[in-house]
Amino acid sequence: MRIPRPRLVQALVAVAATLLPGAAARADAVLLKDGRTVDCPKVERLPDGGFKLHFQNGAVLLKSDLVKEAFATAADGAYVPKDDAEKAKLEKGLVPYGGKWVPKAERDAAVARRAAEARKRIEEAKAHREWRNRYKEKTANFEFEYTLPPELAKGYMEFMEGYFAYFTKTWNVPRPKERLKVCLYHDYETFLEVSGAPRGVIGYYRFVPPRELNFYYDRMQPRRTQEVMFHETQHYLSHLFDLRFDIPHWISEAMAEYYGGSKWDPVAKKMTTGGLQEGRLTEVQTDIARGERKPLEKLLNNSLGYHDYTWGWTFVHFMMETPKYGKKFQAFYRNLASAKDLRREAFRGDMVTIPGDGLSRGFQKAMGVTDVAALEKEWYAYIDTKLKLESVAGYEAAAFSAGYERPLRAKRFFKLAVEKGSTNPALYLRYGELIAREESSTAIDLFRKGLELDPINPELWLALGRHTRNLGGDENTAAGKQMIALAAELDPESAETWMLVQEALEKVAPPPAPAGPPAGPGDGDD
Repeated sequence: MRIPRPRLVQALVAVAATLLPGAAARADAVLLKDGRTVDCPKVERLPDGGFKLHFQNGAVLLKSDLVKEAFATAADGAYVPKDDAEKAKLEKGLVPYGGKWVPKAERDAAVARRAAEARKRIEEAKAHREWRNRYKEKTANFEFEYTLPPELAKGYMEFMEGYFAYFTKTWNVPRPKERLKVCLYHDYETFLEVSGAPRGVIGYYRFVPPRELNFYYDRMQPRRTQEVMFHETQHYLSHLFDLRFDIPHWISEAMAEYYGGSKWDPVAKKMTTGGLQEGRLTEVQTDIARGERKPLEKLLNNSLGYHDYTWGWTFVHFMMETPKYGKKFQAFYRNLASAKDLRREAFRGDMVTIPGDGLSRGFQKAMGVTDVAALEKEWYAYIDTKLKLESVAGYEAAAFSAGYERPLRAKRFFKLAVEKGSTNPALYLRYGELIAREESSTAIDLFRKGLELDPINPELWLALGRHTRNLGGDENTAAGKQMIALAAELDPESAETWMLVQEALEKVAPPPAPAGPPAGPGDGDD
């Protein structure tokens, strides 16, 4: 059961009344080139070609290269025509709305209807954010329990069913007698609170009864959510080979990372595997640049630990994508649970696994490898020639991959991505949140940089407002609350944004970070 947060005080209720959809007239609008639209009380055209969006709680500047089209009214609320054609439409009683010209009464009715629908969505979303009120839905092979809006959750349901069909057919996996329970949370804090996972974990598959899969929705990095979903679901699907067998860590995590780079085409209903994990590859390339190459012998003996996710992924990619090894490696992986020539040992209750030395010998026998050193050279050459990638996108992905689990490594890659000129607003948000407790002023600068790249991003305004409040003092408190309220105005019909606004206004400043010795050259979490 989720522990409920304190309810909003009367002051928040008063703020809410002014921010709900329909609370203020929104006659003007801008249509951005990326497809987003923003309604606001007033759009001002600037001499440099840009636009200034005026809201109740502040103003937002948009550069001209971000805007596809803008509708601006005069001070009295009337639309200002750009030419004689628009003037003629106004004389006929038409007004611009939703990219079209419609009768004013139709526009007013549509605005009222949207406001009512938005209120209903917000109230429903507020109720279903509590785990006790979660949505529940069964698909062919899963039982989903979730706190996301249904339209978002359905996409992940489709991904997982498509993945299930692909994997079970490809690997000849027997269909289980029971559906797996899948818990999908709307944010990371709720995931931690309800699932009981320790901070740093971003998803997991519980492999003992009652079996279940847990992961959360990352609003600013939905691709990351898919990667985690593919990774954790692969653990479940490979477990179906034999529910009493635990696949050794290196091949289990490396194969899960291999499938984590997959893509699902919802139109063609097609799964594409073997995609590059840019973050993992960047970590490997960084190790190589520092003079480190992980030994294949250690990998095969199951003794590389965290590097099973990075170097292990490159080795599995090498095996799966190299024609002379692909089929043999797939047969070796598929037969781990049943091959009679592999020694097994007890593992957690009535389960069994293969010890590292036995796994290495079994791999060499199945693959016909007599010289591990020679295979290692092939592997290194594959990394150097087939997986060549070093871009800012790789550093971004490496930072997000390290994320909560390995914060020191994440900070290093976030810093590198910023230095290389990242233009990803989500990166500035995540980096700022990561260092906010120790470097509040730097975090605020990062949020502001993110807003330069995406001025209408409500999450960045929320983060800036929350951490400005945490600086203390009446001036910072007032400015922070105004920024949070502006975030609500930017996305007034989104239940997601509205709930984040509530949380931001409820949240108090965290205690200071404990003092400790500086991290050494190895980061402390590598």
